[in-house]
Amino acid sequence: MTILANQKLLRQENIETAELDGEWLLLNIDTHGITKVNELGGYIWSILPEYPTVAELAGKIHSEYGVELETVKADVQAFVKMLLEAGLLRNE
Repeated sequence: MTILANQKLLRQENIETAELDGEWLLLNIDTHGITKVNELGGYIWSILPEYPTVAELAGKIHSEYGVELETVKADVQAFVKMLLEAGLLRNE
């Protein structure tokens, strides 16, 4: 599955979140599936409504953390793909 850099991503509405000791739990209410993500994953989840594309997410993380942009893009792409496959995000 390829996600285009400027393809808009939306969080599913049926997801509850909890932050515990720097890790985030994302609970899909419909399937009762739980996805655990680290602090950066939780940060991405929290800013997704403001930065709804891989390009925007990568730019924001690059500016905040100073990591090489191409590395950030690849990592964000992989993370978003995992969230899509887990049914936590959808494409628009």
